[in-house]
Amino acid sequence: MTVDRRVDQLVHTVLQPGFAGLQEPPRWLADAVGRGLGGVVYFSHNIGDVETTAALSRQLHDLGDVLIATDEEGGIVSRLGARSGSPHVGAAMLGRVDDVDATRAVGTAIGADLRASGIDIDLAPVVDVNSNPSNPVIGVRSFGATPQLVARHAIAYAEGLQSTGVAATAKHFPGHGDTAVDSHVGLPRVDAPIELLRERELAPFAAAVRAGVRAVMTAHVILPALDPSRPATISAPVLSMLRDELGFDGVIMTDALDMGAIRDTIGLGEGCVQALLAGADLLGLGNPVLGATSPDKDLQVFTEARTALVRAIDEGRLPVERLEEAADRIDALRRWRQSRSADLPMIDRSADLSVARRSLATRGSIQIAPKPLQILDIRRQRNVAAGALPALTVQAVLDTAPGSSVTSAFVLPDAVEGHADDSEFALRAGLPSAGVVVTGSPGHDAAEDEQLRAALAVSPNALVLVLGYATGTEELFGARNVVWTFGDSVPTAAAVTHLLQ
Repeated sequence: MTVDRRVDQLVHTVLQPGFAGLQEPPRWLADAVGRGLGGVVYFSHNIGDVETTAALSRQLHDLGDVLIATDEEGGIVSRLGARSGSPHVGAAMLGRVDDVDATRAVGTAIGADLRASGIDIDLAPVVDVNSNPSNPVIGVRSFGATPQLVARHAIAYAEGLQSTGVAATAKHFPGHGDTAVDSHVGLPRVDAPIELLRERELAPFAAAVRAGVRAVMTAHVILPALDPSRPATISAPVLSMLRDELGFDGVIMTDALDMGAIRDTIGLGEGCVQALLAGADLLGLGNPVLGATSPDKDLQVFTEARTALVRAIDEGRLPVERLEEAADRIDALRRWRQSRSADLPMIDRSADLSVARRSLATRGSIQIAPKPLQILDIRRQRNVAAGALPALTVQAVLDTAPGSSVTSAFVLPDAVEGHADDSEFALRAGLPSAGVVVTGSPGHDAAEDEQLRAALAVSPNALVLVLGYATGTEELFGARNVVWTFGDSVPTAAAVTHLLQ
C-alpha cells in the first residue's frame, strides 16, 4: 500500500507506542521517530537509573520531536520507582491529609524527577472520584470520594508538575471511579444519570481544564447516559463534551488501546481508527512486554495500529483533516514543552514524609516489641496499572524487628510488570500464625478476606497493616490492632517505622 509522505507523517504523529528496550530504542522506533512519531510511553522495563533513563531519552529526542510519557502517580503506580519503590506518596494520602500546598510540593518534586530522566509528560494526576469502594483499579490512586476534594488536589498536583515543564494528564475521562470492573481486563459501566455525572465525575475534570492541564486521558468505560454502546475512548458524544462543554483544547490521549476493554471487543487497530473518529488526538498503544509471545511484539503492535489507520484513510473512513487537527494539538504540546524554562522551581523534598506521617490511621496497640516476628502477607490482588505489589512497608516492619520473617499467603506471578488475572494466584499450604498480618484493600477480594479472618482467629492480637483502600472496612473482621497507610511508598515505610518504634 503506497502512502503519501504527508499522510505517513500524520499517521506517525498520532501514535504513542510502548517498546522493548532499556538503553537504546529499537531500529523500528528510531525510524518511526524520524518520520514524525508523536510520542512514546515508558513502562518499568524501559526505566533504569536516572543516568540510564536520561540517556535513552536523549537518544529519542535527538532522533526527532517525540514526546516521552510515563505513569508516575506516586504511591503504588510509579514507573521510576518500579523496582525500588516510589519516593513520593500517592493520591489517597494526599487527599486524606487535604493540604493543597503539600500536594503542589509533591507534584513539583515528581516533575523534577521526571525532568531529570528526560520525560516530557506525566500520565497523572488521577482525577477519578473513588465513589465505589469496590473499585478494583482506582482505590488509593484517587484523591478521594468527593468531587470537591479530588478537584482541589488535582489542580495543585497539575500546577506542581507543570511548573517544572512536565505536562500533566488528567485521567481517566469522564471518570473511572464508580466502576467495579478493571478496564485492563473487561469493559466497565457507570450507570449514573447525566445530572450525577456532571456533579460527580465531570466536575474535577472541568476544574483541571480551567487550571490549564495540558492533556486529558480517556477511559475505556461505558456511560449509558452519554453513549449506551461505546466506551468513552471511542465515543464522539463523550469526547465532544470534553471539547464543547468543558472547553478543553489540549491533547486528548487514549488510555492503552491494548487493554481488554478495547482489544477483546473491537481490536486494537479498529480501536485506533474509532478513537480518532471520536475526537482523540494521541493513541496510546500500551505495553508490548505484557503477554508478549515474540521478541518483536512492540513492532507488531505498532504495525497493526499504523496499518489500520492507513487503510481507514485509503477507504475514506478516516478523513485526513481529522489527523491534521490532532497533529496540530500535538504540535502545540511540543511547542509548550520547548518553551518551558530550563530553571526548576524550588523543590521541597520534605513534603512526602510529612504527608505520609499525617495520613496514617491507627486503632488499638500498635507498638511491636524489638524481637523476631512472624509476618504474614495475605495480599493477592494487583492490576496492570499498579504493577507488582510494593513491599516497602513490609520490609520496614522486618527492619524494625531484627530476625523477623515474612510469608506470602499467595504465590504471585514472578513479574515486575502488572498482572490483572487472579487465576495464577495460588494459596500456599500450612500458613503460620503471625504477629503482623499485611493486607491490601479488605472487602475487595474474597480469598484475601478469608485469609484475614483465619489469621485473626488464630492470633486475635496480631497487628493488621492495611496498605490499600480502607473505606467501609473499619470493623475489619474484629481486628483489635490496626494501622491504615492508604498506599505504599518509601515515605510510607519511613512513617510506619517511626510509628512502630
